[in-house]
Amino acid sequence: MKLPYNRPWLMEISDHPSCPESVRVGVQKMLTFLWLNRIMPFQWQAPYELAAEVLERVIREIEEDEGEQSMGNGNGHGHGDGVANGNGSGDKTSPIKVIDFCSGAGGPIRKIERRINKSRKSPVPFLLSDLNPPLDQWKRTYGPPLLSSSSSAGSTQNPISYIPYSVDATNATSSNMGGILDERHLRTFFLSFHHFNEEAARSVLVDAMRGSEGICIFELQQCNLRSLFMIAMLGPLSWVLTPFTRPTIAILFFTYIIPLIPLTLLIDGSISVYRTRSISHILRLTNLASLTLQLENQDDGSKEDYEWDWEFGKRRHTWPWGEMIYIVGRKKRFDDGEDGDAGYEEGDEGEI
Repeated sequence: MKLPYNRPWLMEISDHPSCPESVRVGVQKMLTFLWLNRIMPFQWQAPYELAAEVLERVIREIEEDEGEQSMGNGNGHGHGDGVANGNGSGDKTSPIKVIDFCSGAGGPIRKIERRINKSRKSPVPFLLSDLNPPLDQWKRTYGPPLLSSSSSAGSTQNPISYIPYSVDATNATSSNMGGILDERHLRTFFLSFHHFNEEAARSVLVDAMRGSEGICIFELQQCNLRSLFMIAMLGPLSWVLTPFTRPTIAILFFTYIIPLIPLTLLIDGSISVYRTRSISHILRLTNLASLTLQLENQDDGSKEDYEWDWEFGKRRHTWPWGEMIYIVGRKKRFDDGEDGDAGYEEGDEGEI
């Protein structure tokens, strides 16, 4: 299947190994601040709140589907927050985890977790993971790591933990550190899916469809001139907002004396706009991923079904042109006698 475009891939400055650590940290701090805070009068909600609303709904729907399936089979009953409790296999009835990939410094996860779990009887466990995990920073923030599936991540005292190993999103299922990925989980990518080239992005989707209950992809920009205009505001905005990010002396130096951080935000933001895929492009990648899995099944004689439902949408996060796009994929649930055709659903595209 021919994709709508296949552009040369550019590397962001902050991703390059030679980027000074202070500049990289300064960029991460600013991006995290922009995720977590509402900037009046241009925003009525912080961007993380929009993503949390989508993720909360997806978790609820997965749990409700499990409860209905369990009751329909007559082998269990719903309990807690809609999680099925029956006599089926443990991995299908255990509380679902959220595993965030390419977490970096953590991004919006902390506030998203609080928003989702504040009204729940039992918290949804959240796990951070990364190809190059900043373990010292995570340990200071979240305490001891999750070492195996039997660890206590997701307890009321510690709803967020992390995987203390390198996790490659393109091949996470086969590596399966400590049995963590054997459990039911939902994979999230917050402002990170555009970092993968075409081959890697397809592998990410294949791996998610092979080993998880669902995948949620969130981007705060699109590949258009309107997003590029919004990115152009990052440079001057960083001079105003940096004092609110708890900056180090080095970050202040590279912001106000030698403005490498504002320059990096501008360049990296422009590259992100250039690399961000359209919704239709990502949906075509999902078709290719599904085809890859079907061919694998034919080769090894497996009868496992990889039919998925997909939905997508846009939400305005910043006036006038800042939009969040999201793509959500869920493993398709089949009733008795139902054919397994993958579907697409257009989500809420209303403006805030």
